Amino acid sequence: MLEINASLGEKHIIGAQTQEWLISYKECAPFRMYGIALVGITQAGPQFCFERLAPTITQLLVGVEGEGEVWMDGDWRPFEAGNAFFTPAHAPHGYRAVPGKPWRVCWVIYTTEFRHGPTLGISKPQVAPVDVAPISSAIQNLHREAMGAAEPAMLRDWSSLVHAYAQRAIAPTGRLQPLWSDVGLDLAHPWSVEDLADRAGMSLEHLRRLCHKEIDRSPMRYVTELRMRQAAALLASESYTIEEVASRVGYENPFAFSTAFKRCVGHSPSQYRGKITGKEIGEFG
Repeated sequence: MLEINASLGEKHIIGAQTQEWLISYKECAPFRMYGIALVGITQAGPQFCFERLAPTITQLLVGVEGEGEVWMDGDWRPFEAGNAFFTPAHAPHGYRAVPGKPWRVCWVIYTTEFRHGPTLGISKPQVAPVDVAPISSAIQNLHREAMGAAEPAMLRDWSSLVHAYAQRAIAPTGRLQPLWSDVGLDLAHPWSVEDLADRAGMSLEHLRRLCHKEIDRSPMRYVTELRMRQAAALLASESYTIEEVASRVGYENPFAFSTAFKRCVGHSPSQYRGKITGKEIGEFG
């Protein structure tokens, strides 16, 4: 840690010449479902510099145009457009503009404040190539919607895309993706870990090991997350009763669904629907 402190300090400098377009969970309630605290686009000025010694956030930074620098493995390195810089919580890191060089980035910040925040099983900063256009476009459109009509269904859909593209950049599609696609198409099915292993064509132990390697979760915990994501989308649509939502994501007992949803998201289904739609309604059940 002494060596890190010699090269890296705690700095949060935006600079007068930097322009930023931001969306927070306060303007975009669906962020809570994905553990997102803040999303933005930054046109960095020459003073722009962030250095974090013990961050509590997880961040994905994507180079859109130009070139900056990132600090990892004890040194500052060039960071060009077309790359993603992923920094997990508690891992020292930094990123900064290079004077005289334009630099435009977009980024997604996840927080452990929300119960549904992701755990991605990566312990140190890393850089990897990324398809910039989809996530950059999704963030721009989300910002446009949030600052304009702010229609709940549109905010939900753009938030889902931003999260999906961020996840793809952080953890590219793994061997189990076909399994999760099958599960997502039939969330009402009474899935068991034995069903999942059979569908994936592997032993229970192999499935568990692969799940923890690819998504750092148990198989059934991830099934629950997929169910709760779909439940959140159905609740936001206002087209289904809470009982109908429960049934569509595999819960015969709506009270058990309400308990699971609150444990996962931090709000009861009715509270969540009220926050998304702007209508305050009472607790379910």
